[in-house]
Amino acid sequence: MKAFRSFIKPIMGGLKLCILLLLGTYTLALAKRFKNFRRFVYDYETETFNGMNGATKDKSGPKVSCKVEIEVPQTCSFILRTTECSLSEIHGMDTEGNPVYHPAEGALAFKAAMITVEGQTDVRLYAGDDDPVNILNIKRGIVSALMVPVMEEEKNDRMVTLLTPTVHGLCPTNFSVNARENIATDVTVSRDLSKCDYFVYHKQVTSPLALITGMVRDSMISSTQTCTYKFDNQKKHMTIGTCTATHNFLPLSPLNEYGMSTLVKQTLNLRETSKINDRIFDISECFVFKSTDDKSPVQTKDAAIATMQQLNTLSQTTEGEDRASLFHKLVSELRGLKVDVLGSATDEMMDMSQFLTWQALTQCGTPECTSAMLKILRTFNNASLEVDATVYALGMLSNPSRLMVKDMLAMAQYKQSKPIMYALSNAVRKLYQAERVTPEITAVSEFMMSLLGTDCAGEKELTFLTLRVIGNMGDAMEAADAAVKTTLLKCMRQPATTLSVQLAAIQAFRRMSATDEVRSNLQRVSQYPKGAVQKRLAAYLILMRNPHDSDIEIVKKLLTQEQNTQIKSFVTSHVYNIISSTDSETQKLGQKIMDALKDTEVTTHSDYATKSRNYKLGLAQGSMQAAVLGNIVFDPSSQLPREVLLETTLKAFGFSMDLWEIGMEGRGFEPTIDALFGKNGFFPDTLGKTMYWTLDKIPPKMKEELGKWIPENLVREIVRNFNKLVKDLQSQEAPEAMAYLKIMGAELGYIKGNDLKFIADNLSIPAPQGTTKLVSIR
Repeated sequence: MKAFRSFIKPIMGGLKLCILLLLGTYTLALAKRFKNFRRFVYDYETETFNGMNGATKDKSGPKVSCKVEIEVPQTCSFILRTTECSLSEIHGMDTEGNPVYHPAEGALAFKAAMITVEGQTDVRLYAGDDDPVNILNIKRGIVSALMVPVMEEEKNDRMVTLLTPTVHGLCPTNFSVNARENIATDVTVSRDLSKCDYFVYHKQVTSPLALITGMVRDSMISSTQTCTYKFDNQKKHMTIGTCTATHNFLPLSPLNEYGMSTLVKQTLNLRETSKINDRIFDISECFVFKSTDDKSPVQTKDAAIATMQQLNTLSQTTEGEDRASLFHKLVSELRGLKVDVLGSATDEMMDMSQFLTWQALTQCGTPECTSAMLKILRTFNNASLEVDATVYALGMLSNPSRLMVKDMLAMAQYKQSKPIMYALSNAVRKLYQAERVTPEITAVSEFMMSLLGTDCAGEKELTFLTLRVIGNMGDAMEAADAAVKTTLLKCMRQPATTLSVQLAAIQAFRRMSATDEVRSNLQRVSQYPKGAVQKRLAAYLILMRNPHDSDIEIVKKLLTQEQNTQIKSFVTSHVYNIISSTDSETQKLGQKIMDALKDTEVTTHSDYATKSRNYKLGLAQGSMQAAVLGNIVFDPSSQLPREVLLETTLKAFGFSMDLWEIGMEGRGFEPTIDALFGKNGFFPDTLGKTMYWTLDKIPPKMKEELGKWIPENLVREIVRNFNKLVKDLQSQEAPEAMAYLKIMGAELGYIKGNDLKFIADNLSIPAPQGTTKLVSIR
């Protein structure tokens, strides 16, 4: 029998748009509507009306009709079939303004595409490799119309709002009961689809270099849906279902009513029900709805190579007007190729013209084109800055694909530079937000663990970089392999490494959940009296991101028993800011702290120059709240701050986000500051000698003599002072410094090095003529 079927079972997995997950999360509701060992037959119809409301009554759009069967061989298991599918389209309007339909061009091909047969008997419903977008949307629409609500738990008729699963993800949904007998027999459901967590518009691939992209998806289309369902009072299954979705193009739609719009109407009418005896439900594999890739059905590189040859030999003078159309044709042909064929085509194209090849690949925008670019980059010189810059730019793309992450991992395995590692981490972070754990993310996790080793005892700079990028994608790394947290705990206690590495290991927990093991280790670090101030406060701040009762006890001890002045000063100011906060959630935490402290008074200090402190400045305007946060951390052995942090957060319309954060860390600068500005340092000594020469050596008749008199001895003294500064700096250990930048919670990178040491080792000043050589040339 020609039909297509979908095997639906309650399977929990990643949050991607697929029938298995969505009906899995909704399976209890479906089980209440569709009883097992029964068959339900519906007439399904969907119509689409495209037009300009308020300007013309003319409409265009397709109409699809199908017979839909649902079989329930087991509880929470469903088989879906369709037959008798037809496709027509609006041919005009009658005198009363109703659409007149004629069979659409390609109706037979559409019917064949909707009915997909495997072998002789096994038929499937899912997005096949050759399914066009319209077939995918029809299949999604059928499933969407069948996902009916359950209202038995609500015994009154008031409107309620619930978060319900749909083919668009989880959506805030308004329910209204219009009629009730033993159950709610008539229910109206309304949704703002733009608020669903996985409601996305299908869009064609565009160049990543385009100045304006994504506007339609983000802010220029309004989408709403209203459904009405009627149910059998005794058997509870749906008898009639009608759903209407309206999509308005806002710039041309005044009052969200007129202008360019699309209306999609779906109806389901119960034809019959019957019992079934088939209780066998054997699944060998799971079929899912996946995004179509619009690739060419016949994969060959010949067309792209021919276009490239023609474009490469095009005359600039007589045929220049054809260049733009040929280039567009080349890019379109590249977008239709799969990764293997495209890779082979790219090799030939690079031999013809590297410049044109890079232009085409850069403006292509498909995952396959990005993959081809990364493969070419791996053939460059390992030290090439162009490789780092290009890969880093690709890591900033908003929607990385699995293929892109896989290729970026290969690039990071080839070269562990800072830009490439950060590009990989940002791509993984975005992919995890879209699809949760994938095999590519798991492979990245294994690579990062291999760089850390078992306890971070390897090369210090690479270990530090690895810890920073792990912290940037911590939730993805934790989900891929929770053992990463055990390694981080060993890293933060590693005595053979630097304090910077230990700090980076602690800070890597910022995007991870704190297990009991993690929490107990961080508590010990925060209380260790001989520990470095930065390390103790870093552990304390991680604990305070989501403090438990045991953490509150640690706060109490730090406030009442701590002997280190810098630790106590910082914790006191931090707790004071929590207690005095106007934010409701922060106030709850403040009350818990006050209950634990009982009669202990919490005050802050005003010594901004020598004591560690947490700063917070809050600004409010209507429903928007902004906060500027800051940390300054001193060490008892220094008068210079070890760490400075400035962060801005924003709360608006129920959302909270970190706008940007700038942090700086440093140590070992005291001798350098003394050599520059100390009692016998470069600037005081040079300034004093300059003043001496100015006051004592300039002749009385300055205007007459100034042009003749050259203070050669003064120049000699300045050069001698600079030479002394160079010697002083070279004799000292290099100071450590690091600065980083985060935007919207994502770390973009850090700068770490010793610029003063670089200047001292590489700069020189030639001695004046006629003097002894004071500065050696390097």
